[in-house]
Amino acid sequence: MKTLFVSAAFVTLSMAVVAPAMAETADASTCRALSQQVGAALSGSDNADARAEQRAGLAACNAGLYANGAAHYHKALSIAGK
Repeated sequence: MKTLFVSAAFVTLSMAVVAPAMAETADASTCRALSQQVGAALSGSDNADARAEQRAGLAACNAGLYANGAAHYHKALSIAGK
C-alpha cells in the first residue's frame, strides 16, 4: 500500500512539473499572427464582444503578456465563430 501511495504521489508531482512545460508558449510572433487572424475574421463585423477581446489581446501583447494576449485573441475568434 505504501508503494502505491508513493507511486501515485510521484506521478502527480511529475504531471504538475511537466504539464506547464508542455503547454504551448506564446511570443510576439504568435500575437502578430493571431492579431491578423482576428482582424480578418472581424473585418466588416460589428460584434462588440469580439472587438473588446481583440482590444484586450492587443493591450496584453503590447505589455509583453503574450499568453494572455493569445488567450484573448482565441476568445475573439471563438466569439466570431472562426
